[in-house]
Amino acid sequence: MRVVPSGSAFTAVILLAACAPKLAVSPPPPPPPDASAIRAALEKEEAKFGPLLQSKDVAGVAAQFTEDATSILPDASTFTGKAAIQAGAKGFFDALDSFTPESNVIDKLIVVSDSEAVTFSHGIGTMKMKGKGQKSERHNNPFADYWRKGTDGMWRIAYEVTADGPAKP
Repeated sequence: MRVVPSGSAFTAVILLAACAPKLAVSPPPPPPPDASAIRAALEKEEAKFGPLLQSKDVAGVAAQFTEDATSILPDASTFTGKAAIQAGAKGFFDALDSFTPESNVIDKLIVVSDSEAVTFSHGIGTMKMKGKGQKSERHNNPFADYWRKGTDGMWRIAYEVTADGPAKP
């Protein structure tokens, strides 16, 4: 015996298929941020610090930070806002006799997005403070920075924590 589908059952199946919600096809996820390009951009920004310290450029140091940035120094002094960071840099430079940069290296980069990143870095240089009997000392300054890329395309530090200590020979 042969079974022939009835016309009404066949029509019902067709109607159900036509009325069923279409499965939304998600667009592919965006490509991940280019970590190599971000590293290169941040290395370029970090390379500015040694010469800024050497020339005691208060405005140049402050320009490396966002308007609402926070900077915490090795002695736990905390400066929030670009104006406060600039004032803190001036105070440091007033006590600094000389600084000779050697290197500034990103040890670890964490890319958060195409406009946010975190770096763990260290800089080495020779520093001499003002005052009788002060000697030049070679320093290793580890620091961590939270970077934000501005609407102008420039990367700036939004949060920085620094440490300091004698550099190994």
